[in-house]
Amino acid sequence: MNKTPVVIVGAGPCGLATACGLLGRGIPARVIDASPEAGTGSRAVMLWPPVLDMLDELGVLAAAEQHGYRPRALAYHTSRRRTIELPLDDAHGALVLQQDRTSRLLEAALVKLGGRVERPVRVTRVVPGGDSVVVNADGPDGPLAIEADWLIGADGAHSTVRKQLDIEFTGSEFATRFLLAEGKLDGDLDRRIAHYHITPAGVLVLIALPGGEVRISGALDDPGEDLSLATVQRMLDRRGPGGLRVSAPSLLTTFPAPHRIAATMRVGRCFLVGDAAHIHSPAGGQGLSLGMQDVRNLVWKLAGAITGRLDPAILDTYDQERRAAAQQVVASIHKLTRQTLFPPMALRARNLVLHLVNRTGRLQGNLLASLSGRRIQYPDVLFGEPSAPRRKRRDAPVPGAPAPLWVPRPGAAAPPGFRLVTTGPDDHELALAARTCVARAPLADHHHRADASPAPSFVLVRPDGYVAASGTTPAELAHAWQRLARLLTDPRPAPTLEPAPASRSCPAPLPDREAAGRA
Repeated sequence: MNKTPVVIVGAGPCGLATACGLLGRGIPARVIDASPEAGTGSRAVMLWPPVLDMLDELGVLAAAEQHGYRPRALAYHTSRRRTIELPLDDAHGALVLQQDRTSRLLEAALVKLGGRVERPVRVTRVVPGGDSVVVNADGPDGPLAIEADWLIGADGAHSTVRKQLDIEFTGSEFATRFLLAEGKLDGDLDRRIAHYHITPAGVLVLIALPGGEVRISGALDDPGEDLSLATVQRMLDRRGPGGLRVSAPSLLTTFPAPHRIAATMRVGRCFLVGDAAHIHSPAGGQGLSLGMQDVRNLVWKLAGAITGRLDPAILDTYDQERRAAAQQVVASIHKLTRQTLFPPMALRARNLVLHLVNRTGRLQGNLLASLSGRRIQYPDVLFGEPSAPRRKRRDAPVPGAPAPLWVPRPGAAAPPGFRLVTTGPDDHELALAARTCVARAPLADHHHRADASPAPSFVLVRPDGYVAASGTTPAELAHAWQRLARLLTDPRPAPTLEPAPASRSCPAPLPDREAAGRA
């Protein structure tokens, strides 16, 4: 039985992205999937910034943009005469692309990195151990056993890995069933806009797909209603703008809307990502976005632990951070889905509130921040101790939040590590201290400057684009640097540190062996 560092069960977008992320960091990963062929079907079509960031990091975003398109706005139609239009910009915009095309691009990237998907290989048993995990499976040539240092379950909502690990998958489910159809749509429809009809007659979503078809979805009035093209047309006529005619459907189905989160996303050497860890209704198109953030969170931590560059205890933060994120997103989507099922009078009241909030200017910022993943907040657990006390500023980046939009993006030449970003004058003592830190103890890849504010400040950005630490003084920077140094070099629990005295200096340089450690 050959041993591999990592085995990934499931070759959907999350499993493929995990394998590409690990291989790109020099970690061999074996990918197995129960299906005899790559998955087909559109499924997740709205790729929000967390997905695009991951595709960009893996070098496939440009190809994805060639196959898909970027909607210019979201339109919320509260009647046939009243519409709220929210323009989409680069920071908060989405790419419309069918999931099977996303998967094909990721699998091509996997092959380019020297990997491949083994099909059909169906897992029958998972045996966790102290130093490894054994996966028993049925392959094309009969039974096989795979021993791995680490196992990642990316095998979907009915995850065999999750069931084998006896992880509870609790939650709730709406009694309503939802219709999903894709086909030709004739009539006056702006196909550069994603349309959400939220009328007293019910909710209807219309999204044009690359290739000419249009996706049509909405809750069925009667869960037992016969599914037919006539059902789709009635929904269009009652809830839509009028004058639209559907024909030649390539997809016609119904689906439930469960909301469930795994009781834990890690058991020893086994992890869950994507739908294996959490599922929710497709409202807002957040499913793949949430899963890709799992991947981005896990890959740099696991690669660092495997190479010895990171304290293995960092893997404990994966479950703490990602289950907190899943709880936030699933609760938000559950609330949004429940609102779409309001009776007519309640839906009218909800729409009135929507228009009032839009007039204040808050709807654009709040809704798009939520859809683009910028409202997720991790608990501040990365460094294993509370942050140093500091003066609070309303606009200060918070540890565990996505990095501010003004933070420069990492280059695509190599997987990103920790990055230090400062604002303010180049000759200020904070900027000088930042350059000294990186020069004497290179724990971050680079020191970047940003023109976001004339006031001196720093942000220490994690490899997954979240804030590790922030502050405004050299003392706070010194404290953050000491905490980062212990995370990268010392496997023992670190004692609580007092903030270093305010000066232009940073902690003493680390020994060469330790200074070489990078995330």
